Amino acid sequence: MDELDAAVCGTHEGARYWCNKRDNPGAVMSSMLWVLTLFSDVVVAYVAVDGGWGVYNVPIYFLFSFLALISQLKTMFTNPGAVPRHAQPLIRASESGIPETICGRCDAYKPPRSHHCRICNRCIVRMDHHCPWMNNCIGANNQKHFMLFLLYTLVEAVYALALVLNNVRTGETYASEATRALVYTLLAVSIATLLFVATMMYNQVYAIVTGIGTIDRMRKRGPKGNFAPVPWVDVFGVDPWPMYLLPTDVKYRDFHRVMGYKVATWEIAPGPVAPAPDTAPSPPTPPSVAPSTPA
Repeated sequence: MDELDAAVCGTHEGARYWCNKRDNPGAVMSSMLWVLTLFSDVVVAYVAVDGGWGVYNVPIYFLFSFLALISQLKTMFTNPGAVPRHAQPLIRASESGIPETICGRCDAYKPPRSHHCRICNRCIVRMDHHCPWMNNCIGANNQKHFMLFLLYTLVEAVYALALVLNNVRTGETYASEATRALVYTLLAVSIATLLFVATMMYNQVYAIVTGIGTIDRMRKRGPKGNFAPVPWVDVFGVDPWPMYLLPTDVKYRDFHRVMGYKVATWEIAPGPVAPAPDTAPSPPTPPSVAPSTPA
């Protein structure tokens, strides 16, 4: 059963579903994220029922919470852009003079702006960092989901802060000390979340605008390297812009260009095979004449 599970789910090549089972701290931190989010949901609902603020705030807050959690799941279980072992460089990259790099750990081609993740044990295209809160790498194929998670979490934090600070401004009192304690705990969680998530959102926007991800920036690989701004269509896909706000799978106009590699089985089929030059064409066969019969 364990062998079947390993074949179906994992980060290795050939796994049917992408899931990281190698990072135990990541599993704990991603679970903590769910606990904090659901705690905030419970506090908002409890205080609304207790009369602390309007009940109409509950479904609005729950909507952003739901979108944030779905985006987190999509980030966690989406292949971030793992490079196949039989990947090959693009012809356009070779013609542009981009050097071919072989990963010393994968012993396979490593596309430009890719990094090897020691936790996932794969090379990831346009890898920004390995995020323990997502229990996955953030790469070319799940950056959209990660940014949506950050966006909806930011909205959640700001919404909760607005609810609490509005009560402080109006001098609203709470029905019990337990309610007051829950509200100020929510305030502390919201402030910490806002500061941390805003920083992460800045890092993502910076990586897209400059083409320099978190790992490259930490290694001080500045504009002298092979970096260029990442087109927004390479992050959010070619769907209509309202779909950018939903954690749907990304559709690329040119998958090979975005990923920076090709696979042998995806190459253009060869044209018709010409006959060998020393093979003479066969002479035309004369039409057969039926023998005449005497009258």
